[in-house]
Amino acid sequence: MALMLFLVPAGATLGAGTGSAKLVTTYVAAADICQKFYDMYSSFDACPLTEGQCFVFQWGGGTSELTKIASQELAVNQYGYTSVHVAQPSEKPYSLVYLNRFQGDRHPRLLETWKISSAHLRSLTERDPRPLPYEQWVKGGHGIKRDTLAPEFANVLSEGEKISDDWSPVWMPIFQHKGIDYAVTRECAGTWVYGGYYACNVVTKVTVKRLAADKKTLPVCEFARPKGR
Repeated sequence: MALMLFLVPAGATLGAGTGSAKLVTTYVAAADICQKFYDMYSSFDACPLTEGQCFVFQWGGGTSELTKIASQELAVNQYGYTSVHVAQPSEKPYSLVYLNRFQGDRHPRLLETWKISSAHLRSLTERDPRPLPYEQWVKGGHGIKRDTLAPEFANVLSEGEKISDDWSPVWMPIFQHKGIDYAVTRECAGTWVYGGYYACNVVTKVTVKRLAADKKTLPVCEFARPKGR
């Protein structure tokens, strides 16, 4: 079991000025990398991290210590999902896929993140019909439906690892440091709203997870809202 360390003095907090709850360091397995994430989180004030778009796309941009890995849209209404996005860490045999499936305006969307084999994903996406981004899919005439190649994609997922569920209803940003990849998830106190979207009112926890091709994804840092607040 990793040694529990506290990187900041008692009472020090994260999230000042971000619109998030003030979080404190609660778990550390790698002091150096956790300090870098702590510094990045606590100094960010460009937008509130309760906003999913902010947390995924704007937080951590431009940092020199941690390299952010961009995600791209892969498919729309194919493979069994409403949308599929993918992030491919450089020189790694795995990809991260972000899955979104609409389940009705009054029901939560299914939102998951998986670590899967890049080779298996590539083999599937090279099959016809090829996946289309929204700008091409919306033009029609392609015959693609949401269940197109869904069983085949489910097989790819079954050989991978689910690393987030809809408890954290947002894509997780991926960062790289010295050749090691880290996924970051947030947990919120909020509610599902019309359209199946999640309204995050307060960020209650941020967890940094280390990714590896041949090992299970494990948390290395945790920043959480103090109990009773």
